[in-house]
Amino acid sequence: MKKSYLMMASALVLTMAAAATAEARDGFYIAARGGYTDFNVNNKEDSVSTSAKVELGSGWHMSGALGYKYGYFRVEGEYIYRDDSDDTYEYTSTAHKTILESDSFMANAYLDIMPNYWISPYITGGIGLTRLDLETYDIPVGGGLKSEEEKNSADNFTWQVGAGLSLRINRCLNLDAGYRYIDMGEIDDADINAHEWYGGLRYTF
Repeated sequence: MKKSYLMMASALVLTMAAAATAEARDGFYIAARGGYTDFNVNNKEDSVSTSAKVELGSGWHMSGALGYKYGYFRVEGEYIYRDDSDDTYEYTSTAHKTILESDSFMANAYLDIMPNYWISPYITGGIGLTRLDLETYDIPVGGGLKSEEEKNSADNFTWQVGAGLSLRINRCLNLDAGYRYIDMGEIDDADINAHEWYGGLRYTF
């Protein structure tokens, strides 16, 4: 048993060493990612307004990207889809419901610190456009008909910054994991931003 563990450990070390000595492939790549989104609402109205009481929940997101890698640098176009986020709170005899839908189209740039090693940190930044759809309505506490929905939409300039680690599986395939802060602009007197954690695979052709 000990001999088997030793052989497995040796094989892993040799694999990592081979990956470290072989240059990572440059060229076009595709990437698929998924992870966790934690929304924040920074309200521009004062605390007595209805919108100032909204605290959106967390959810999942998924994305796909097409990019190009050259040496230490990567550029890509990315589409991000997020699960709907909602919040309900009660005041007097009514419950107020808020639902936010969001998806983003981003142009991102990456700096890979050690692209030819088996593990490499990276930093990233990007700009793009986010579509926000906000729906609100009231429901009487204890049951009854909900009020007419109020809907607002916005197409906002968006920016993001982040960092992460990339694990080389071979010359073409990488496993990426990272964090980004993303600001999606304003809707209904509130700024929408989020902390996002993600993981995914990237394949260079």
